[in-house]
Amino acid sequence: MRLALRLVNVAVALVTLASALAVLASDLAVPGYRAHYRDALWFVALYAAVQLVMLVEFARDGRLVPWLALAKTAAAYLFLAEFTALWPYWPTWTPARYVYQLFELEGGSKVPLFALVFLGRGAFNTVNVIVFTAPWWTPLRERRPLVGRAVTAVPIGLVATFVWIFMQLTAEETRTFSRDATDVARLVLDGVDCEAVQANAGKVHTDVRQRGARRYEVAIDYRCELTRVVVRAEDGRIGTAAEPRAECCTTQHPEG
Repeated sequence: MRLALRLVNVAVALVTLASALAVLASDLAVPGYRAHYRDALWFVALYAAVQLVMLVEFARDGRLVPWLALAKTAAAYLFLAEFTALWPYWPTWTPARYVYQLFELEGGSKVPLFALVFLGRGAFNTVNVIVFTAPWWTPLRERRPLVGRAVTAVPIGLVATFVWIFMQLTAEETRTFSRDATDVARLVLDGVDCEAVQANAGKVHTDVRQRGARRYEVAIDYRCELTRVVVRAEDGRIGTAAEPRAECCTTQHPEG
């Protein structure tokens, strides 16, 4: 069990490190990339360094493994606690953005991303911390069996909770998601240029769009950090599309 978890952690760190390095390279070499995502070079570099430490420590089963497992779980819980506020922005803000893109389906369904967040970050990291910190809590179960069982029941309950949340969100996604509405949202977002963002920053505009015989209610939230389009089909199901437009709001200073 420990070896299997170590290998999974190594794979996760490797993929995440590759994403962070790709972001760092793009920030340095691709014109407009850094402005588009508003990346801070120091943060991207620090993020890559942390993933490198994770990769090395889990690969060699170093003495920092229990502490890293604990840190990963704490970070995951903080993220999940602010999930509603963070989620619209995090997949584009984080240096691991390319990892999130691997879980994006062409049709726009969020089920793979829900699996990554709640089963991966939530349930998996909880199992991680149980296994890698076993030497810390096993003596408690031996000395005080009742207290030890009560303590270890908490993370097991959390794992069950994360699985339940994933199942509920998946069911809700099936009821509310519309692939057609998502396609319309993407078309609308592609038509939003910098002039529109600058003129309407901070505003939400609504209108109705026609696609064939179908009508869609469209809401465009113009924001520099993330312009978001929400489209509602006639049957009440929705589709969304979002993209950072920071480059549209960068203050231009005259030369000289």
